[in-house]
Amino acid sequence: MQIEKKVEGNKVTVSVTGMINTETANLFNDELLSLDYSDLDLTIDFANTDYITSAGLRVLLIARKKLTEDRMRIINANSLILEVFNTVNFHSIINVISTPVSEEDYRLSIASLLAKRLETGNGRIAYIYKDREYTWQDIEVGSHILADKFAKAGVKKGSHVGICALNSINWLLAFFAIQKLGAIAVLINPALKPNEVNNIAGHSDTTHLCYGEIPGKTTFELYQQACLDGQNVQHMFDISDNIDFAECYNEYLDIKDKYRTTYFADDASVIIFSSGSTGMPKAILSSSYNLLSSVEPLNNGMKMASDDVNLAFLPMFHVFGLATNISAQLLVGYHSVIPDNKTPAGIIELIEKYKCTVFNSVPTMMLAMVQDKSFSPEKLSSLRLSVLGGSATTEEQMNMLRKLMPNNHFGNIYGMSECAAISLTRYEDTIEHITRTIGVPVPDMELVIRDLKSGEVLPTSEKGEICVRSNTMATCYYNLPIENQPLDEEGWLATGDIGMLDEDGYLYIMGRTKEIIISGGENISPGEIAEAIAALPEIADVKVVGVPHEVRGEVVAAAVILKDGSSWNEEAVREKLAGSLAKYKLPTYYAVFESFPLLGSGKVDGLAVKKQIIEKLGL
Repeated sequence: MQIEKKVEGNKVTVSVTGMINTETANLFNDELLSLDYSDLDLTIDFANTDYITSAGLRVLLIARKKLTEDRMRIINANSLILEVFNTVNFHSIINVISTPVSEEDYRLSIASLLAKRLETGNGRIAYIYKDREYTWQDIEVGSHILADKFAKAGVKKGSHVGICALNSINWLLAFFAIQKLGAIAVLINPALKPNEVNNIAGHSDTTHLCYGEIPGKTTFELYQQACLDGQNVQHMFDISDNIDFAECYNEYLDIKDKYRTTYFADDASVIIFSSGSTGMPKAILSSSYNLLSSVEPLNNGMKMASDDVNLAFLPMFHVFGLATNISAQLLVGYHSVIPDNKTPAGIIELIEKYKCTVFNSVPTMMLAMVQDKSFSPEKLSSLRLSVLGGSATTEEQMNMLRKLMPNNHFGNIYGMSECAAISLTRYEDTIEHITRTIGVPVPDMELVIRDLKSGEVLPTSEKGEICVRSNTMATCYYNLPIENQPLDEEGWLATGDIGMLDEDGYLYIMGRTKEIIISGGENISPGEIAEAIAALPEIADVKVVGVPHEVRGEVVAAAVILKDGSSWNEEAVREKLAGSLAKYKLPTYYAVFESFPLLGSGKVDGLAVKKQIIEKLGL
């Protein structure tokens, strides 16, 4: 056995080559005893360590006695050493950071990666929900029991199984159960009304639907009526919080050897929905490889580690939440705290309680948190990283956030459901980069700016449509004809966003070719809302636009023209729309017009309408 020490101030790294057993443990002990423990920050690197026996564990225990939990860690332990630690539950005593993510891990299916996570860290905490800890073994047991229930109801490889629920531990169990069967998880926004869920189920050929905790006054019975009567969904499964799958452990013992088929990483595994500018739902079909490889830049660029504690605020039906709360977590091995109270005060409380180090979010929530009466800088002092997506922050807002959270590093990410990560700010980037750009294209991402009319690639600093090409992109739009598929003949995806690249390779967003409204990170289709408003008997014409909002970035505004003889009753309109549109889609503002400004082509001038609404309302 050989031991090397690297000293940088109070930070000491001890690297061990060979095996730590009864014969070599004394030498290992002598080296550790020679250190000055008064202000020591100790890292023990097992990258070249073959194995450790009980004699070596005792040496580690003695060293740990002299240090607090945050001042001693073990890194790069191989699978044999991790198995030893799991056997004696050493993770509860010493912070063990597993081997860095390998290239092979990104090429596993989600089901296979879950099995590997179980093998290397089954005793470690995976998730915390409602103050209850769930280890990877708990996730294995619960998801396996659910997989058995799904299989008995006819779910098999290629089946489409919907999940419509708020983030919860049972949402995760359902997701992993679907992956174990080689089925496709259809991720549905629980804020949608039952008729909207039924429409999505029909469009995506969803035959089985899991429903759990849902917001508002919608009941499970309404879901059942809409979906089962709609002749799309054949079976429904209750995954609400009152179901505790851990109570069915005996069932696991009988089926633990079943559902172990190995699936290819490129097999279809997930459908995520994204609104289009026309209101047509787009079911974006992705594979495990698409989802796992797309988070590699985030894991590496933002220095994610297995000792991080992630606050899983982002919804898991959304690509950003799926990436950070499942994909990245499976690869790196950190654990997540799932909030059941997603108010600013509730999030602050959980970050403080569990000393969360990572909180990826949208600017809306960050700004709401620091404005909440319960906020104090001390409560969020454990945060080291927050990557923001969905909308931009101003330089003034970012300066405020950094002042209030000086320990927290902020990043900016740009992506879409079709391609989770397109660009990302670098860890060392300045505040100007974070607020004015959306970073640089991630590795292996081809990105060009094309002229809107000719389609020609534009040079640096010229504005056009952002187009991307990468192996991490989704497969296709499910159930849409070839002319509506996202890729061109050469595999390029036109994002619909207007931008430019500067001389240093940084990407700037400067608008959208489509009229999507981004409100608090949610993509909202003006066409869908306009259609619902136009169906009201008093409405002659309607134009829906996004208008600026200090916290949410944008909110929905509706410009309406009334039919002759009709009167305007805003309260009645709001009440009618609340029955057919999700809450986040409802217009915040209304403005009554006599007529709409028109372009030379005769089409409504959306920009002019937006400008007039802002003037009318004094925004």
